[in-house]
Amino acid sequence: MALRWLPIVFLLACGGRYGGKPRTGGADAKTMGGIAAAALPYSVLDARTGRQVDTKLFWQQLATSRVVCVGEEHNNPHHHWFQLEVVSQLTAAHRAPLALGMEMFQRPFQGVLDDYAAKRIDDSALRSRSGYEERWGYEYSFYGPTIDKARDAGATLLALNAPRELTKAVVRRGIEGLTPDEKQQLPELNLDDKQHRGWFEATMEEMGGGHGHGHSTKPEGDKPADAPDDKPAEPPPTDKQAEAPSEMPAMPSMDRIYTAQVVWDESMADGAAQWAKAQPAGELVLLAGNGHCHDSAIVGRVKRRGVDKVISIRPVIDVEGQVASALAKPMNDYLIVLEMPH
Repeated sequence: MALRWLPIVFLLACGGRYGGKPRTGGADAKTMGGIAAAALPYSVLDARTGRQVDTKLFWQQLATSRVVCVGEEHNNPHHHWFQLEVVSQLTAAHRAPLALGMEMFQRPFQGVLDDYAAKRIDDSALRSRSGYEERWGYEYSFYGPTIDKARDAGATLLALNAPRELTKAVVRRGIEGLTPDEKQQLPELNLDDKQHRGWFEATMEEMGGGHGHGHSTKPEGDKPADAPDDKPAEPPPTDKQAEAPSEMPAMPSMDRIYTAQVVWDESMADGAAQWAKAQPAGELVLLAGNGHCHDSAIVGRVKRRGVDKVISIRPVIDVEGQVASALAKPMNDYLIVLEMPH
């Protein structure tokens, strides 16, 4: 199984129960008549206490925050609809300046997002020039309406994720093996957060000890109630991998895989904090996978950089004990309980 480590490393905390691999599972927003068709009734819970929160007060709380991290399972259209709802609510509040920061775009492509925000290019050029299909690959129709809503409101669009080339180098060679140019790309790293390391190790254990066991094809309800929502999907090996396994790299150390995870979180936290400090009256909405959008991941790392009023939100479908599981091990400020029709 050591031959198949790469998908594990680069999808950790980015998959989800709703569907696994990019563009092959889950519902397609295009066939649903747009992401607005994925709207569901919802309730807001205080994730620390389990108590229901008045929806009006919830939106008021968000409107006075500096950074709002809204998690997602990448193939879940209902989660993406709620992200659109957050941006719609905050842009309607006319708070300025506003920014939309995204895991979906890597930092070297900030100029491409700037061009899209200025309407110098269309969404086809945005995807092509940012390598969207190769570097992210989930249905753009899940994200496009939210990006456009923010752009049309005059929001800044931020590419927050670390470049893929950097995280690959960290996994293959470790921090000590990076070139001087690569080291300059690293944000300040905290690798000693026990809470975050515990979350990471529990997630890897749930994946089968981190050795790349394939994802389950069972529906959501067949998974353990306490299974992490961010279990990554693993595509089957290519013909080349099957024919020449001796040429594939060995499984990297768990420390290197963990370091790559921290580089992701710290890169997004660093970009968010830089913008928030430069815009003391502004608010940033950050879209990221549930495995990045929790207390010891992006949220705590933004706060460490001197930004207060950071809120994390996790949408949860109210089926098969998922809400109870999230409340039993709270890692967010709010749970959005989405109610599927009977």
